[in-house]
Amino acid sequence: MSQETIRIPAAGAVFWAEAMPDGSASVRAIAGAPPNIKVTLTSPLPPGITSATDSRGLALQATPVFYQGVPTEAALATPPVLPAITVAGIAQPLDGRFHPRQFSVTPTRQAPSYVALRPSLQGTSIGEAGALVMNLQWQRAGAASWSVVNLACTRNGVSLGFTGQADVNGDVIVPLTGLPPLPSAQTSDSMTLTVVGDLTQSGLAVGNPDALKAVQISIGGAFSAQQTLAIVRGQFNTAATLKYPGFTLQPS
Repeated sequence: MSQETIRIPAAGAVFWAEAMPDGSASVRAIAGAPPNIKVTLTSPLPPGITSATDSRGLALQATPVFYQGVPTEAALATPPVLPAITVAGIAQPLDGRFHPRQFSVTPTRQAPSYVALRPSLQGTSIGEAGALVMNLQWQRAGAASWSVVNLACTRNGVSLGFTGQADVNGDVIVPLTGLPPLPSAQTSDSMTLTVVGDLTQSGLAVGNPDALKAVQISIGGAFSAQQTLAIVRGQFNTAATLKYPGFTLQPS
């Protein structure tokens, strides 16, 4: 009886990661226990490509290759030709630590893809530096579901950023983690508020962060691409404490 060898080629990988809390475009490893993610693919994978899901992400595998006997080094050094792969689906965190989201990525053998998850209200940690707590509404169009808020300021010549994502109701918490204590002569930080959103996602059960675009913001007056807030460190800054009627958005 001749020996048979089976080789299952790797076709790529998709990993869960956490969006950076400073609002930058990069990602970081998820702290603590791995998230419990339910994955639903919304488009089929190419023929011959399968996926396996665990707490870290998805592993993509190609059709097994069968060898009669032990494969040579040359055979192993020549990977099979694979089709272009797009993985599109919904990541639904079952433990409530992150917001659900749609995703579409194109991993390769050479470079894995990362899907950035953003903490839910339940999963947001607020330290002694406080937070900005908001409810975002579209002008006469309901909750600004899944919008992402960014705050930026400069303290002692250092640029600082903070971010948070709204839930389906437009509620969002932006933790000020990493904001240094105020100098004795300073009572607040002048922070620039910007928001990205998508009117078509209002009320949807799952958001698509890749479709968000810069929007106009009003805090009681004219709409503009950004607003300036006097954020007080160490407290829950809200529309009421900031003496604004609310936070209203409209498409740019």
